[in-house]
Amino acid sequence: MATNSAGKHVLWKNSSFVRLWCGSVLSALADGAFFILLSWFIVDVTGSEAMLGTTLICMSIPRLLFMLAGGVAADRWNRKWIMTLSMIARGLILIGFCLLLLDGSGGWLPYSAYLIAALFGTVDAFFWPARSSIVPFLVPREQLAPANSLMEISQQISMVCGPLAAAFLIQTKNYPLMFGILAISFFAGTVFILTLRLRPVQVEAKADGESASQKDGYLRDIWYGIRYSFSVPILCIILGTSLIMNMMFSGPINMGLPLLVKDLGWNGSDYSTLGMTMGIGTILGGIVTGLCNGFRGRFLIIPLFVGVMGMATSSLFFMQHLGMGLFSMIVLGITLSLTNIPLITYIQSIVPGSMLGRVMSLLSLMSIGLGPVSYALCSFVLQNKLATPATLLLAGGVVLGLIGLSLYLFREFRKMEQHPNWVQPVAVSAESTPLSS
Repeated sequence: MATNSAGKHVLWKNSSFVRLWCGSVLSALADGAFFILLSWFIVDVTGSEAMLGTTLICMSIPRLLFMLAGGVAADRWNRKWIMTLSMIARGLILIGFCLLLLDGSGGWLPYSAYLIAALFGTVDAFFWPARSSIVPFLVPREQLAPANSLMEISQQISMVCGPLAAAFLIQTKNYPLMFGILAISFFAGTVFILTLRLRPVQVEAKADGESASQKDGYLRDIWYGIRYSFSVPILCIILGTSLIMNMMFSGPINMGLPLLVKDLGWNGSDYSTLGMTMGIGTILGGIVTGLCNGFRGRFLIIPLFVGVMGMATSSLFFMQHLGMGLFSMIVLGITLSLTNIPLITYIQSIVPGSMLGRVMSLLSLMSIGLGPVSYALCSFVLQNKLATPATLLLAGGVVLGLIGLSLYLFREFRKMEQHPNWVQPVAVSAESTPLSS
């Protein structure tokens, strides 16, 4: 515990990591607020369940299409510049959205809203693989667990402040002002990211099956990243579990929850408060995970965390008072951090640096990019009155919990901490690659 605490103090003396942390906070703050404001804008202005689902699909499909390309870009080029350009582009997209909203007639709906969502999802697809794989190039391996905990906390601080800011901005009833402020937040974040200094690295030996000639094409690089990921059994399990968990979580929470809040007669501030409470839970979970060194040596408790996450999601079915919803959301946030941070640290530790961007892009694809399928299914179910928003949350939570507990059935998962690159610490100098092949 003392060693881990000392590691965190060293991290705060790492100026590049601090700048990454600050830039990530501003970017995630604007991201979180944008998602809530856009969802509430659709519900408030149109009241259409179908349009809400379609807008979310338009944002997620480009992520699906470009996430793997973003992983190749992260392995080929400077991650700092990828993050910077993505943040600038998102700011400009929001400025364009503000100009459309100033028209005031609303005649551009719904197609212009779909276009804005699609553009935002496209540039966002290049941001996440770069952000997920840049940490090992800023801190040594022994500090990965506390560094990832702090990065998760930065993400979740924004999830707390994002909904809080969204709740405040919603009260202005001025949508152009709302999205304009978010654009400024993106521009401010680029100031921190631009000043990052990545540690110099040596060129690694290529992963099996990859040769220098394959750098000629994106498709070849994507293919070898996929082939490498699915050649490692534990990576297959993590990626597959992330895919199913995302299907059972993203649609019910992002579509079912705002509609349930609307059905209960609550307002946008109540919806933002629920999102903020989940953010508080993820911060608490990140702190606990960092103090426990990413649960190293205790990975067998991770499926239990996923089971509790499913129970918290299902409990929203019974939500009749805001207090009950707040309790469910804080438990949901805590278990999200307790699950995500150890697995991200594990992947960063066992995957070669030359493949890390592509593997992390696959993880992002499974956990973020395939949201359109979940949104489409939820939209179909809700539009055809096959289930209520509350029932959707109940079913999603039950499946989520069962999938998490099923991890105990896989021998590769039970033995995952015996992987050579996880067991054997790798010494890293300022001139060496942060991750050993």
